[in-house]
Parts: sequence; C-alpha cells; structure tokens
Amino acid sequence: MVAVMTKNLTLEEIGRRAGVSRSTVSRVLNDHPDVRAAVREKVEAVIAETGFVPNQAARALVSSRSGLIGLVMLTEPHELFGDPYYSALANGIQQGCREHNLIFSIFPVLGTDATADLLTGQIAQGFVDGVIVTAGPRSEPVIANLRNRGTRLVVVGHPEDDEGLMRIDVDNHLGARLAVAHLIAQGRTSIGYIGPTDNYVFGTERLAGYRDAMAAAGIPLVPEWIHQADPTSAGGYDAAAALLPAAPDAIFAATDPMAVGVFAALRDRGLRIPEDVAIVGFDGLPGSPPTSPELTTVVQPVEAVGRAAVAGLVGDDEPPHLTVLPTHLQIRRSCGAATPTI
Repeated sequence: MVAVMTKNLTLEEIGRRAGVSRSTVSRVLNDHPDVRAAVREKVEAVIAETGFVPNQAARALVSSRSGLIGLVMLTEPHELFGDPYYSALANGIQQGCREHNLIFSIFPVLGTDATADLLTGQIAQGFVDGVIVTAGPRSEPVIANLRNRGTRLVVVGHPEDDEGLMRIDVDNHLGARLAVAHLIAQGRTSIGYIGPTDNYVFGTERLAGYRDAMAAAGIPLVPEWIHQADPTSAGGYDAAAALLPAAPDAIFAATDPMAVGVFAALRDRGLRIPEDVAIVGFDGLPGSPPTSPELTTVVQPVEAVGRAAVAGLVGDDEPPHLTVLPTHLQIRRSCGAATPTI
C-alpha cells in the first residue's frame, strides 16, 4: 500500500479512520502492551496509509520528554571535527538513537567556565532528556554541575571525581596489559611506555596495566622507560625523543596518535620498525592515520560505547553504575609478530 501523506492529522482523526478512540491511538504510538493485536494492526495500517507523523512538541508536553539527548564535549574545534575518536563515538550514539527513536545534538563547550555554566543551566531546564559527557581534564566542572542539578547523565570514560555517576568505559588496564604481554611474548625485554599525563585518568589506568605486565614477567622497571606527554602525535614525538636514549627494544604507546609521533621520532633517528624497536598502540579507531608498517594496537569499541551510553540514558539503571566494555588486540606488523592478523 502506498502512503498518502496527509498533513495536520490529529490523533482523533487517526482514531476515527481506524474506528477506535484517541486514547487507543496514543497507546499504539507509545507501544503500550494493553492493546489487542487486531486493534494495533488497524491503527498501524491507518498510520502507514496516511503517512502520519506524531507531533513531537505536543508529545513532549504530555510526556515531559523532548526525545532529544545531548552530547557535551569539552574540546577544541580541530579535535571535534578531526579526531577519529569523536567521530566513532558520535556514530555509535547516532546508532543508539535510531534504536530508541531519539535524536541527539552535539554541544561543544569551548572557552571559559562561564560558557559551560550557561550550557549546564539550560540543560537542567529540560531542554534535553539526558546528557552524555566525555570525560577529560576540562570536563570535571561540567560533570559536577550537571550531577548536582540532578540531570540524567552518562559519562563516557573516567573522570577524576566519579562519585554517584553512571559511566560507560573500556577496560584500559587489561588492554594495556595485553599489549605489553604481547611485546614480551615477541622477545622484547626493554619496553618503554609513552602515554598521557596523569590528569587523564585513562592514561593512569593504561600505565598501571603496563606496570603490571612488566611485573608479571619479572622485568624490573627502569624510570627512564616511562615518559608522559599530551596524548597527541606531537606529544608522542617529544616523549619518544626523551625515551630513545634509554635504548628500548619496544614501545607501548598508550594512544594511537602518540604512536604516530613515535613512528616519526624513530624514523628521524634512522631506527627501523619493528626490527630495532617494536611498537604497539591503543585505540584502533576507523579513520586513524595510516602507518608503515601497519600499527599493532589495542582496539577499543568506541561505537559500542556510544550505543551503550544511549541505552544507559533511556534504561532503568540508576547511578552509580559502571559498564565496562572489553578491548582486543589487533596484531599487525609494527610489533614484529610473525603472523599478523590484519
């Protein structure tokens, strides 16, 4: 049957055409279980025939829900539109919104704390049904503000103050431990660590995984093997330059952008990958810059994180609540493995 688009239809008109009451039409639209199958089919047939679309604003007045969720990201413009992590996260959130019949809007918070305070005040007034916030050093005040206002909130990642939050995260510790254990299995024993500074909590978790893997293998830690910087390719380059005088035979870079910087630092010094120095990263995101040889990396399921964040907003769980998604190691050529799994 071809839908005939009819403008300005009301629930009463749909009910009249289907031979049911307005309240029955409302129950069908809201997927209420207390509707007989034959009645539901009749109403859905009229909706399909007319191309009826519910008035979202009117439904919001009745249900006190807008059908809109917000993604708040405290980031610079070049990070927002150029970082593969944010692209994958937004894609996962979009998938989750389709599954739950929602729409979402991105709220980048740039500049002063006053901008963030204004945004959180508007959100608390019911402009959106819930908020997803990405954790990071600059997000702490926004997360605290939203939490204190009682906003339905899901945090992606691990803020320093995680009290009373609903969070979605990946297993940073185990992922890092797997990466370093893999390098040890390849015969590497002088393994350097390059990762974010301590104000990135995911960085401290990945550093702990590195330390634990080395301890499990009985390899003494050398302070000169550990270097921290901004989690960017430039930060990775600078950290590698500081590390290389210690003559590592492998490097675990705790983010893939930092690994890209490590590649450049090694090449500038005439070192071969993986013959002289093996490399494993952490992220495995679609759209990440290519490397030669291909980067072995711990893959975090960022799109699944986005879907889980939406499910957390619309679900019945109450904070505090933590969902941790597993990572896996994608073996390619930069680690020196004989049989990559590309």
